[in-house]
Amino acid sequence: MELFSRMSSSLLLQGVVIRTECVEFMPFYLSLSTLLMSASFAVYGVLLRDLFIYLPNGLGVVLGATQLALYAYYSRKWRCKDTSAPLLA
Repeated sequence: MELFSRMSSSLLLQGVVIRTECVEFMPFYLSLSTLLMSASFAVYGVLLRDLFIYLPNGLGVVLGATQLALYAYYSRKWRCKDTSAPLLA
């Protein structure tokens, strides 16, 4: 269950960032901690050879890296405009 909630929240955040072209709704430290926590548990799962630990956290590593890439791209490229308008429509 945790896997689906983490994946859905990550994908929703990425969708909001792409739609608004602003990283205001995706804090950097939250994305970084998602990546680091998932990476540490993925390594733990590899060391234990446990697919049920490795697989969901491996997906978390991919999603966390994608969030950080989006953050790097959109934080340098554009400045935030009126960000509340696209979310209310």
